[in-house]
Amino acid sequence: MKIPSILAVLLILCLNPLTAGSILKKKDPEEKQAKREARLEKRVKNIADYFEQVMESPQSAIPGGLLAKAEGIIIMRQYKAGLGIGVKGGAGVALVRDKKSGVWSAPAFLKAGEASIGIQIGGQVLDSVFLLMNKDGMKVLSQTQFRIGVDAAAAAGPHGAEAEAKYSGDTPVLVYSDTGGLYAGAAFEGGFLVPDNKSNADYYHDDAILMREILFEHKVEKTESAEKLIELIDRHSKD
Repeated sequence: MKIPSILAVLLILCLNPLTAGSILKKKDPEEKQAKREARLEKRVKNIADYFEQVMESPQSAIPGGLLAKAEGIIIMRQYKAGLGIGVKGGAGVALVRDKKSGVWSAPAFLKAGEASIGIQIGGQVLDSVFLLMNKDGMKVLSQTQFRIGVDAAAAAGPHGAEAEAKYSGDTPVLVYSDTGGLYAGAAFEGGFLVPDNKSNADYYHDDAILMREILFEHKVEKTESAEKLIELIDRHSKD
């Protein structure tokens, strides 16, 4: 490098400390990882809050008997917004109950996406709980991309004291949701769920971890936030 060029760089660094800091400071990979983990821990805590909101609403509360029978559960917060073209995204977790012990797995992160065209305006927040009731419902968790209601038949979950009697056991997925906001329009079809591999890798410190390994092979340890979410699900299963 020529001497004038070196002097120019030094002059910039002296005159602008902020620029100097951004040039000289090296990003700490451990610090970045810690921030990602903290963000994901908060997401799990928020998921527990979303689940509690669904359970506290008389219009969406899941009967404890049906929750206790579920083989798997997906808890999602999704967003819809649109003016002519609607867009939906969101994030959540899936858990699987061990058939022998009845113990829930660690949560695996999922994400959602959808695009639709129609006459629509407004926005909506949708907290949804999908109960996977049998092997057909559980199949969705082994796919790289799946659609509730397409890859596995789904129906609105029954409510009330006779909810268990109303459920025949044939529907693979029961859906319970609590909406907020205003969304007017149509064309909600086409939504999909996929494993959030990046979040799973960051959360469990394993770049190669797969969703099936988290849910079915018990290859990760449960975090404190995950344990609290599981305790919440178990408590409502006894209501």
